[in-house]
Amino acid sequence: MGKYWKRPGNYFFLVPWIAFLPWYGMLITMLICWAAQGHPIYWFMDSEQFPVFISDIGATNLRPLFIACGGWQGLGYVITLCLELFQRNQGMMNPWFTKDERNLIISSIILGIIGELGLLFCTIFSTAKYHHVHISMLVIFIVFMFFSLVCLTTHYYLMGFHYTILRRRNIGRDPITNTEFSKSDGHWNKFLISAIFKTLWIVGAVVWAIAFATLQDDSKSAKFEWLLAFWFGVIFIIISVDFYLGSQWKTSNHFPYLDNYGTYYKFQQYKEKHAELYHVSSDVSSRSESSTLTPGRYPTIPTVQSSAIAINA
Repeated sequence: MGKYWKRPGNYFFLVPWIAFLPWYGMLITMLICWAAQGHPIYWFMDSEQFPVFISDIGATNLRPLFIACGGWQGLGYVITLCLELFQRNQGMMNPWFTKDERNLIISSIILGIIGELGLLFCTIFSTAKYHHVHISMLVIFIVFMFFSLVCLTTHYYLMGFHYTILRRRNIGRDPITNTEFSKSDGHWNKFLISAIFKTLWIVGAVVWAIAFATLQDDSKSAKFEWLLAFWFGVIFIIISVDFYLGSQWKTSNHFPYLDNYGTYYKFQQYKEKHAELYHVSSDVSSRSESSTLTPGRYPTIPTVQSSAIAINA
């Protein structure tokens, strides 16, 4: 078990699960109750359909559940994004490389707050009594959540790109195999892989949201709404994995060798505060770098010259 499970740096990765599991519980409870009632068509509905929309069930005696779980999920999403910002700022996860990445996280939080408020008001203003307000709030939720997750995904693409540059700048040889890095080394990293998973999630969500909004057949439209609602929980799982892996960044094979940060100011600040975590002595200049290991528990790495890469923060 220990081979596949590493002790996390912290347990913030559990927060996304706490946020979305009640949401899944609400969806399952709604389906069970609707089935137990004999799949009724409610008095405010215009036509026969199977299944009914989530909002239709949420407008019945299950409305308190709809409001509570919708609000809980919204609060959990915003807290999750704030934890991403907090952990990167405090060095509990890999710090951001440039201010662009920091600004993208902040933008994601602001857009997420607006989007989740849209969902909260969507649950409060039931489709039975406030149909037009309900639909408007639903649109706000979908649109702003889309842009919130686009900002978060872009943040991870930039992190992956800058991680590749930083790794090549500092290490000429792989500390494990003692072989020189090829040009492709560093391209596939946890940031890029996470960004790709988020992109696939967004593509799926967009396709199903369009189907939900445009199909004239209410039965088919409702099926895509339920699919989209369950799909929403997957993004929390992806973020949870980000938190789990990100909390272990100080124990990675390459972390102790990092020394030349260029314009990556957050890393430099973190090193100045926690110099004991680093085991590299360097004769780096602003135009040419080379790094050698000081004696310790890490293997010796020959000095390697590489051309400096300038990045505008």
